[in-house]
Amino acid sequence: MFGVQGLGKSFRLAGWTLVYVLIAQLGYLVTVNIATSAAVRSAKAGISTGVGFTPYTSAYYVMLLPYSIVTISIVTALLPHLSKLAIARDVEEVRNQLVRAIRMVGVVTVPSAVALLFFGPLMTEVLYMGISLQDSRYIGFVLSALSLGLVAFSINLILIRGFNAFEDTKTQVTSIIIINLISVGLSYLFLATLKSNWVTVGLGIAFSVSYIAGLFITIPLLKKHLGRLRLSEFASQHGKLLIASLIGMVPFFAITLYFGWAYQETTIAVRALRLIFVLAGSGVAYLLVARALKVSEIAGLKGFATSVLQRRRKK
Repeated sequence: MFGVQGLGKSFRLAGWTLVYVLIAQLGYLVTVNIATSAAVRSAKAGISTGVGFTPYTSAYYVMLLPYSIVTISIVTALLPHLSKLAIARDVEEVRNQLVRAIRMVGVVTVPSAVALLFFGPLMTEVLYMGISLQDSRYIGFVLSALSLGLVAFSINLILIRGFNAFEDTKTQVTSIIIINLISVGLSYLFLATLKSNWVTVGLGIAFSVSYIAGLFITIPLLKKHLGRLRLSEFASQHGKLLIASLIGMVPFFAITLYFGWAYQETTIAVRALRLIFVLAGSGVAYLLVARALKVSEIAGLKGFATSVLQRRRKK
């Protein structure tokens, strides 16, 4: 009897997880449909550069890189610990660990979002060298639009793990429903109001806005388990990271604008060197400014990197 009850609970948890995934996939199918509709409309108008579902997915995969490398890694390591804390009813420590994870992830996702926003076309010109420059640049514009939602997208995943720690897969469905409703509504609005060649960029904006708005849905929903989770617990630190990113990257962005690097016909080697220059230079500048602003997680990041290097040298 105990085993049957245990399976029943597992089935309920898995069932709500399946509903969550299905809703997310339905939202994705709407994006595919709208992007395809825009492509068909553009073809009729004689527009062939960039539009459609392919540039959206190409940009989306690039946007996922910092998310996959950092956010997924931290969240995967965090969930077992969160579950133990939830079982022990140590709610305060669960909240602290979630905030700590958000702050740690922000050290990478905030500057990544700013870099994708500023240097999107430069990146895609190098990454997608096998297609025309016009098409690769268009992917960069979509990437810049998606970058606006990268931080919120990452935070949302961490908060969802808070629900999972308390074995609550039902409440998080409310969050994904609202996020998808916002995204779908904006997507159809952009399809109706934007020119065909800008609809795919509009889809990137719809994604970003939906996840930013989703934060103000997910955080209150967590209140039933964690009590009040304040934005101020990580917003101030993210604000410092944003300031550091802008101070570090705006000068390099200005250089690209002044010389028109994103619109010049040149070799792949030259484009790659330009990209390395702006990313390396702005990355170093970001770290220096963030350290000057006394962002504690930067010191932790340095300590982590040092420990990894020391372990490799010992081997």
